[in-house]
Parts: sequence; C-alpha cells; structure tokens
Amino acid sequence: MLNNDEKIISSFTGKLEEILTLELNAGNRICETYKGDWPYAGCIMLFLEKPFLTPIQRSIEGVVFRNVNDPHYWKAEYYDKTMNQFLCCGFGGVPDFSNM
Repeated sequence: MLNNDEKIISSFTGKLEEILTLELNAGNRICETYKGDWPYAGCIMLFLEKPFLTPIQRSIEGVVFRNVNDPHYWKAEYYDKTMNQFLCCGFGGVPDFSNM
C-alpha cells in the first residue's frame, strides 16, 4: 500500500518517531507511507521528501542507519529492528543529469 496514510503515520513509535519529529520541525515533510511485507513481513515505512536535515544518529541501540544512495529507492534510512519500522529520506527533487 503506497499512500500517505495517517494510520501508518500515527503507528510510528520509539526513537524513529523522535527523529521524525525533529525532521518535520526542521522543514522536511512526509511524502509517502508504506505498510507491507517488503523488505520484511509487516514492516512500515515513512518516506521524507528531502535528505535528512538533522544530524545523523548512528549509535542508537536497535536502530541501524544506512546510506542507500540509490535513485531507484531512496537516499538513506533508519531501520528500527525491534519495531520493524523504517524512516527513509529522498533526494529532495528530480536529479539533474544535464551535465552528464
């Protein structure tokens, strides 16, 4: 299910909810939500429009930060292994390949 579902947003909890709040306060916005069985059964994902605007937190117990940096997917993500939740960020717009 791809959309911007308030039920999915309100089910986001824990440390990633704190990071989400910081990101929204910094001017980022949720552009998409997902609940499904990819990449893990029953996971939920929130996608932010821009790259993370707040300092990256790499030492949160149970949370993995990863630079995905794949334009087919997203720029970076936090994954809370305990809650099976992802907070992902986009690239902030359409890439400009005119200089290539």
